[in-house]
Amino acid sequence: MNTPFDSRPAMPAPHAGVRSEAGVRDLHADWLKAAAIVGVVCIHAGMPFQDIFRFGVPVFIGLWAYYLEKALARRPRETHGAYLLQRLVELGVAYIAWTLLYLGKFYEGRLAATPLHTVVGGWFGGYGWSGQYYFVILFQLTLLFPLLRRWVADAPTLPVIAAGVALNVAAGYWLFEHRFISAVGDRLFVYWIPYVAMGIALARGELGRKPGLAIVGLLLLLAAPIESALFTEHSAYLSLTVTMASLLLLASAIAADRAPVAAARPPGIIGRAVALVGRNTFSIYVANVGLLEICRSTGFTRLAEAHAGAWGQAAVVAVTLAGGLAIGGVLQALNLGVLVGKR
Repeated sequence: MNTPFDSRPAMPAPHAGVRSEAGVRDLHADWLKAAAIVGVVCIHAGMPFQDIFRFGVPVFIGLWAYYLEKALARRPRETHGAYLLQRLVELGVAYIAWTLLYLGKFYEGRLAATPLHTVVGGWFGGYGWSGQYYFVILFQLTLLFPLLRRWVADAPTLPVIAAGVALNVAAGYWLFEHRFISAVGDRLFVYWIPYVAMGIALARGELGRKPGLAIVGLLLLLAAPIESALFTEHSAYLSLTVTMASLLLLASAIAADRAPVAAARPPGIIGRAVALVGRNTFSIYVANVGLLEICRSTGFTRLAEAHAGAWGQAAVVAVTLAGGLAIGGVLQALNLGVLVGKR
């Protein structure tokens, strides 16, 4: 199953123009996913300069589109509808399970006194727990993916991406001043189209991997807190620095041929550990909220920060990552892998 984060390596798309060894993982993509999930956990853990880590969800959206495009390209067209429905069901199972778990913990005893529109639009609409909105975005994009991939095929890719970037900036700085647009927030699929277009284009081989772009992307991320301080934005994900950096990181790390990085130079222990995290980002994503709460409630967070400051916060992040990996392994052993994006 190709999950939102931990999609298995797909066979190259017929139109990619390149072939690779079957079963070979692209470590560039695994390492990018690992960096993205670390960024997500750092934000939820309250690390300083959070805007630097905002590339996580945009990168996941782009990778999701990349793997989904590859999955559809290797399947007969008449099976696409059934495959996308299967993906929706599997995503829905994980969404419902983790949402009910977190709502039961964070909103215990408040259901009777809460208006229905708040329960539906808030608790289940993307604001129920940190990171829940990602599922809401994926539901929309999965339903629209057949149209989006045709749109990208019919239009020049770079202008589509540029138009999406312009829309994001316009929304972040001006459109969100309107109450209705602000109420919907960045949960609407339209703000995530640039990453979908980039993922599809990379999967089709329309754009090749450009490792040097990673440096530019990282410099933009370092400037993200400055942009946030200088300008008032309603969503950090729609800022120009974060949007451009996320697109550049995608273009620097993934390619249609999934070139085997480890063929000539096998990764060391650290490289393998990073790749392990990158292959299991779904379980970390859904579990990190609960694990961070456990760290806080047990006093571990306070103790670590009191004795080690920023290094203590880093220790909390590391414990959360390890806990997410462990939970994923346990659920798979119990044949509940669907809850962490595995079969």
